[in-house]
Amino acid sequence: MTYTSLEQRMAAAYPAMLPPFRPKEDAPVTPAQQEEFYRLMQRLYQLLFDDPSLLFPTLHPDDSFPTRYKGAHGKPELSAAVQKIKKAMETLFHALYLLGRGEAVKLTKRQQAVLSSLGVAVGSLPPAWVWMSTRPGADPVALAYCLFDNSHPYIAGVYSRLLEEAPFRRLEQWMLSQGYQPFPVYKTDWPDYRLTLTYANPAWGSERPSVGNEYKIKHTGISLQYDAYVQSPVSLGLCIPHGLKPYLSHFDAMPGPLREFILSRTKQCDGCRYCVQTDKKGTRPLACVPVRHQGAEYPLCPLFPGYGYSWTDLDDALADNLIAFLTFMDSHAPA
Repeated sequence: MTYTSLEQRMAAAYPAMLPPFRPKEDAPVTPAQQEEFYRLMQRLYQLLFDDPSLLFPTLHPDDSFPTRYKGAHGKPELSAAVQKIKKAMETLFHALYLLGRGEAVKLTKRQQAVLSSLGVAVGSLPPAWVWMSTRPGADPVALAYCLFDNSHPYIAGVYSRLLEEAPFRRLEQWMLSQGYQPFPVYKTDWPDYRLTLTYANPAWGSERPSVGNEYKIKHTGISLQYDAYVQSPVSLGLCIPHGLKPYLSHFDAMPGPLREFILSRTKQCDGCRYCVQTDKKGTRPLACVPVRHQGAEYPLCPLFPGYGYSWTDLDDALADNLIAFLTFMDSHAPA
């Protein structure tokens, strides 16, 4: 999609992450009142997308990072601009939350202009707005994304829409049938308004999985994230517990299509020596694991597999490969 400014690109994240409407049936406000607030938030997001200058005094030329790993691409000015845009958006949403709680909020002129454009009167907020701000466990992120029912898997609906629906649901149903559990995550102590979702197999341990698929991975599963400042914002990552080495050591036991999939995604050792940089004596062997496939040998690097095992889209072939690799890894789960 083409954006007129960086601010518009960042504003596009919020309607993209807004789940389909789903009310809480037994709430103290009616489903119709919840839908009224949902439509209000839809209009807010559309308003900021159509005219970001309502909220942002300066509009920057559109730009983005090629991947989520910003540090590898430089662009310090883009990073600074992204943070300012995020702060303005999140300050607005937090103000909406405080208004719903009946707290005194000193709105900026631009925030006032946004509310005026929506036809919102601070002294007469919609009932569902007040309820979402004051109910037990209320938080500004749930308010911003209209997460009315705490028991409903809203975030799965978001990513099934952003990715290809049919293969996503097929992969999801396979995981659920195998005992995997969904872990929706967003920060409430310092809201960052990012909805992330991880499916993890509790057979690997009772500890709650971490966000992402790059670090401290202790369960098999997938991790889903959305980063507005990236060219392709959606990321689906395969969670590989304890690195690749335990599975590469059993490479010969894998089905042929799975071996080919792993060869296509895993870095071959290029002698960078990162794995032995702390070896003062120079006697430690490289971490690479040699594997053989169709008569050829490949020295595969087992470190940081999360970087190679992430995708920005999903199709049936990838879903099949993910299921195959998850199945193989789960065969090595702790008893």
